[in-house]
Amino acid sequence: MPVPDINDGFKSISDKVTTNKKYKKIKDDVDNLKKKAGSSFEKANDKTSTTLSEASNLKKKYQKNLKTQLDNLLELKFLSTGSGNNTKQYLKKSFVKAIKELQPKIIELLNQEVIKTVGCSQDQTYVNQTLYIRVKAIDLQNLLREDPSSDIGKVLYEKEDIQYFNYPFTMNKELYNRIQNINQPFSTTAGQSYKGKSGQELFDITYVESYFDTVTLQTIQGSFFKIDLKNRVSVNKITEFLKDYYSTIIFIEYKNFFANLMNQLSGAISIEKGDGKLDLGDFQKVLLILQRVLGLCFDKTKEIDVSGTAKLSESDSIDESFFEFTEIDLRIIDQTISDIKLGVVEFEECDKVKLPVNSEDILTAINNLNFDGDDNNNAIDQSSNITDVLTENPGWFPLKINIDLSFLREFPKAVVMTLLSPKVLLPLFIAIKALGENVDNQINSFMDFVKQFKSFIINLTSKISALFIEILVDIIKKDIKNLIRSIISDITNEKLRLRLEVIRSLTEVLLAVLNLVKDFRECKSVIDELLGLLKLANKGFGNNIPYPLLLSSELLDGYSSTRAFLNVIGEFEKLGLPTGPMPDGSPNLMLASIKAMMDGMDKEEAQNGKYAIAVKPLAVLPIGITQGQTVYGKKI
Repeated sequence: MPVPDINDGFKSISDKVTTNKKYKKIKDDVDNLKKKAGSSFEKANDKTSTTLSEASNLKKKYQKNLKTQLDNLLELKFLSTGSGNNTKQYLKKSFVKAIKELQPKIIELLNQEVIKTVGCSQDQTYVNQTLYIRVKAIDLQNLLREDPSSDIGKVLYEKEDIQYFNYPFTMNKELYNRIQNINQPFSTTAGQSYKGKSGQELFDITYVESYFDTVTLQTIQGSFFKIDLKNRVSVNKITEFLKDYYSTIIFIEYKNFFANLMNQLSGAISIEKGDGKLDLGDFQKVLLILQRVLGLCFDKTKEIDVSGTAKLSESDSIDESFFEFTEIDLRIIDQTISDIKLGVVEFEECDKVKLPVNSEDILTAINNLNFDGDDNNNAIDQSSNITDVLTENPGWFPLKINIDLSFLREFPKAVVMTLLSPKVLLPLFIAIKALGENVDNQINSFMDFVKQFKSFIINLTSKISALFIEILVDIIKKDIKNLIRSIISDITNEKLRLRLEVIRSLTEVLLAVLNLVKDFRECKSVIDELLGLLKLANKGFGNNIPYPLLLSSELLDGYSSTRAFLNVIGEFEKLGLPTGPMPDGSPNLMLASIKAMMDGMDKEEAQNGKYAIAVKPLAVLPIGITQGQTVYGKKI
């Protein structure tokens, strides 16, 4: 039956996982109690379950009412295997490895979304022309203000030095260089215009602070990149231009990614950069919008492709209210800005205590990450534990705060923030302006970009999140399969045990009644026949239940005390009755006693229970009717 609400669906899954885990725990407790009659149960080394409410408490305060699919799945992961350090470490390493493994998919996604955003078909062309693009339109996070050789620049820019026409090219560093060399074209320094991976010239680029507008006949002041587009060997197709350019750069630099991730968690990079209130407010608003995007659901929506432009109906239905902020939102943003300016951070886990952020140590730890070579195990371990630099700050003593769940939740947003760098956005604006649109003039902040390109942001963010969700779902499926496998094993063993009890009891009765039978084979044949009748008994005979439905009862598995006990646990949960171990780790004796009662009743039913069934006279054409009789059977 379909689940009417996504949150209800996740709650239903988590309830079932919790119930199954508690059954397993109680079953283990009962088994141990039988072995140690009267002795107390040893406290388990690791807690095997975390309730949904406990996992929810790990949420950052501004995410409290913005639960996403990733949030739900992370909580399910902790429910299925527990919330111990091993689980968290495994998840962190899985996500870190994914950054490298998912790069080809991320690049493909970005290419697709840029082409959709430009709104061009595969055959859309452009002419060689001169364009002026505002620096602010492509430098949403003010990267180009920072010197690449500074400590902060080393984690925000590409790792490699500029080497002209060696790919991948360090374009963000080159854009910074252009700004430092006003009115000096790229071709003057490099010897020729910028080329794509195909070897064809794409454009020349120059930083200028004024230009003459041939339309208004006025001199425009500001900060601009002057773009001189070049003709391609064949046709100047927009799609070929974009693909040729994007093949020359790296989209995700690891240090840059982890700098964004740690900045989202603690504000460490903003502290080191000395960001002002306006920039911090703009950044925090964008993070909140991305969180809202992650909370969207795209069930049963399809993309409609018209002339190469495809849009998600979900994003089309979003109006301006999606980008509005409540008074509570603005208060939280103001508080976050204040914390960053003070060099502190707050987490729900420590009851909103303001904790110092050692931004220099965090910056050093990110700079020390080394992902060179094929064997990145050390780098993966270091980056997975990078939050330790924050939480092991002496200023946090004696608090022991674990922010691993927050760390995992920030991955999709950190990927998006890393992608939205000047070198990635540059060709987007080149293509848009080459087709006659001047949208860059409308962008004065990061939030302006998000509003102007809402479909691009929503599609890119949600699809990147889906890549991590896929990884997490695969992990959870394995965990749940292992959990269910143990439950199924219990049910199977129970059914076998009960069938043997039935056969043994019936055999004893039959041997007593048929003591004149000398040939064991005859006795066996009687048992075989009875077993056949027992199978027929599964069909059932009805009161007012339609006959065809009664026939289908043969497909039922039969009564299971294990399933019945799972139902008991579920009903206890609904009533708020305790179903887990006692606070001291000892077994839940109430549930253990109920389990013992059910097992005892089940055993009695198997050994001595019987059903006497009255069979009405049956019409047998054309003879007449049969004589009514009583038949006997067993419940399975």
